[in-house]
Amino acid sequence: MRKTAGSWGHYPKATPARVCHLSDRHATLPQADQKMLIYGNGRSYGDVCLNDKGLVLLARGLDRFICFDRASGVIRAEAGVLLSEILEVCVPLGWFLAVTPGTQSVTLGGAVANDVHGKNHHHAGTFGCHVRALELLRSDGERRICTSTDNADWFAATVGGLGLTGLITWVEIQLQRIDQPWIQAENRRFADLADFYDLAQDSDERFEFTVAWLDCAARGRKLGRGVFTRGNFSPSSIDGKKPPPGRRLFTVPFTPPVSLVNNLSVRAFNALYARRQQKHFVSHYKSFFYPLDSIGHWNRIYGSRGFLQYQCVLPPATEKQATRELLDRIARSRQ
Repeated sequence: MRKTAGSWGHYPKATPARVCHLSDRHATLPQADQKMLIYGNGRSYGDVCLNDKGLVLLARGLDRFICFDRASGVIRAEAGVLLSEILEVCVPLGWFLAVTPGTQSVTLGGAVANDVHGKNHHHAGTFGCHVRALELLRSDGERRICTSTDNADWFAATVGGLGLTGLITWVEIQLQRIDQPWIQAENRRFADLADFYDLAQDSDERFEFTVAWLDCAARGRKLGRGVFTRGNFSPSSIDGKKPPPGRRLFTVPFTPPVSLVNNLSVRAFNALYARRQQKHFVSHYKSFFYPLDSIGHWNRIYGSRGFLQYQCVLPPATEKQATRELLDRIARSRQ
């Protein structure tokens, strides 16, 4: 039996006192004196899915599909089903996730518990906006069917609730209709933050998916430079294009004692990436949404100490100045 349940960032370290595997959504939760927390597929950063010295319930075993309406695109599945498994079933039938994060290796329950977002946040909102219903199992054995109208307070607290309201046993979501699994996309370089905001404003209405990479090591006139990627699902078939291979391109075989992501390597990579060719291109959904999924155990490159990811939300009134200050502090820190 698995004795540890770590985070994808390998930080902080945690060792649960007890680990239980869940495989039957109809069963009650195990009895325990210590606090318990649900663990999906371990792709969360930081300590969201950790419960040091407590009870961890591994929910990946709740991996069954319950029902799927091919006409309406409504699917119900157990919380341990991976997003990749949903896509394997639904994409050939003309359906796609309404919102997807940057990896398809997260569980359905984890996507709800973290209320993940994706490249179409400006159009579709978060994952929780497309959840129709879920079942919540409490530690006292009570079960609640939660929707935006029934047990609405429990529904609101569970979407984005990080597993603190109980075990999500199953989730019902609304999928998005697509014609093809291909994205018509383009890369656009921008020289600074002013260029970035112009591109963002120009792209919001015309492109469903937008994402930007910024060179966080750049300073002075290059502060805020980067590459803007935008795209839409193709409305027609793409001749001669083949999906990427199902296997990973390569795997990081072990965790080095020190991080391979350092000031020198980051500056070298950023200098090359910032010169990325400006072009229109056609991309399969796997390559467009999940580029890091092609690299096995990429989290190992940060070394044994692990890493943290920082995210923030800025109000429109101060976003430009605040973003400039954030980038300047990051560059000056040389981290």
